[in-house]
Amino acid sequence: MTYNFFTVDRLQPPLLSNALASCINVEPSTVDVADVDGDQDDRNWDAHVLCDYTHVFGNVSLTLDIFVQDAVPNQPNEADAAKKFAAAAQTVVLYPAAEQIPSAYWLVTPTGLLTRARLVATDDERPTYSIDAVEAAIPQLPGVRVMQLPEIVRERRVPTPVTADFTRAVDALRRSQHGSVNAALIDEPGTPLNHSRNYLAEWERMVRIMASNWQPTGRYPIELYCDALRARDFLAHLSAKLPQPVDDLLQKAVDQLDARFRSHTQLDDTWAIEAGTSDSSATMENPGWWWHRKPLILPWDGN
Repeated sequence: MTYNFFTVDRLQPPLLSNALASCINVEPSTVDVADVDGDQDDRNWDAHVLCDYTHVFGNVSLTLDIFVQDAVPNQPNEADAAKKFAAAAQTVVLYPAAEQIPSAYWLVTPTGLLTRARLVATDDERPTYSIDAVEAAIPQLPGVRVMQLPEIVRERRVPTPVTADFTRAVDALRRSQHGSVNAALIDEPGTPLNHSRNYLAEWERMVRIMASNWQPTGRYPIELYCDALRARDFLAHLSAKLPQPVDDLLQKAVDQLDARFRSHTQLDDTWAIEAGTSDSSATMENPGWWWHRKPLILPWDGN
């Protein structure tokens, strides 16, 4: 098992050894800790736990690359190890999240508070790390802004059955052409059909999250909400670029989602201005009706 941690505090090797021994349930004497930039000759390569640490600059002080031998029983997963290590070392620990986003991390405090964090690094040979934002206030990081991270929400997998039905219906229509090729039915990047499917999926994702009362967190970034409204704009403009049978299928799908959107919103022309976003029906030319409505539950309050 391997673990990759950042710590906010600059911990000394004896504390690292004891904390690792505690969270992995081995004897401190079987833990080998060494500075990557230091002398490696005296290392115990047969230790149960090998930990390489590096001093770094910024909001974090150390990176820890930890390897646990297969012979060690009951090894915790990375999340549990980070939580136990944070408590044992009395420091804030960051470890990588599953999303394929370089800045996406989990952060855990000594008391067990767990939240998402955005960790960014400069391009210097010895980079400086900054904890740019967190999704919950961290007492040890009073100057770090608290906000929901849009890139994490964007990566959430949300079922889009209406979009799937639309895609299947278009596929059936394409197969019915009996070998003839209709350019309007080509679903490749940049084509009207491809745009229609992608914008429909974006609209559906937001509508379904809204219908769930913004689960699982009860919050939703306003910039992603406005992105979905712009996707709805594009759907309205794509109609003229699609053949009638495809347009009919698209409108059927959009109508289903629009009905759900209406049931979870109310008329309001000022919500965007009050929320401080640059998007507003007052600044647009002929905005769609969807820009004149706001969610019954505002998910960006307090973000």
